[in-house]
Amino acid sequence: MKKYILILLSFLTLNGIAQGSKDASLLIDKISKRYKKFKSIKADFTYSIESKAEKINEKQKGNIVIKGNKFRLDIAGQTIICDNKTQWTYSKEINEVNIQHYKPKEGIMKLDDIFTMYNKGFVSKIGETVKELGRELTIIELAPKDKKKNYFKIKLYVEKNNQQIIKTIIFDKNGSVHTYNITNQIPNIKFEDGYFTFIPKKYPNVEINDMR
Repeated sequence: MKKYILILLSFLTLNGIAQGSKDASLLIDKISKRYKKFKSIKADFTYSIESKAEKINEKQKGNIVIKGNKFRLDIAGQTIICDNKTQWTYSKEINEVNIQHYKPKEGIMKLDDIFTMYNKGFVSKIGETVKELGRELTIIELAPKDKKKNYFKIKLYVEKNNQQIIKTIIFDKNGSVHTYNITNQIPNIKFEDGYFTFIPKKYPNVEINDMR
């Protein structure tokens, strides 16, 4: 699930422009310019996965805060914190934290690339326009150039009036569909750097596994 969370969150700020139709590239450029202005961003979202073959239909809530190359992600009873050097993964249920060196190259994308992945090899085109909750949304369809990816298509729903990303749907090759609804986005909140480190004294009796 984590890799799809990273894909979703990469859609909130964009550094590059996917190759594809001119209209899609222009729209992505507008979105990119909007989000690049933010020094930080906090986003709340709901994540759902549906697989008819495996009879799965689940939904979870999560939130993430990004400040430069630092982030803090909360979902499914876990808190993942990164200061761009060290990554802490805390499990609330068992009161345990795993500490690792931050190794961006081991993932499908750098964790500090959350919000910045359109320059990583997609072909894009403008899809249909739909209305949801009184908002007019433009759909951008993206296909990865790398056919080895686990997913074959992404639909990005963008509010037409302000270029704000509202929803992403990721279509996996195994038939599962991952949907993210971004329910709230707040830019430029002030977060101290200490917010992006794990402080053991705030978690009494926590078990620490230092794997560095």
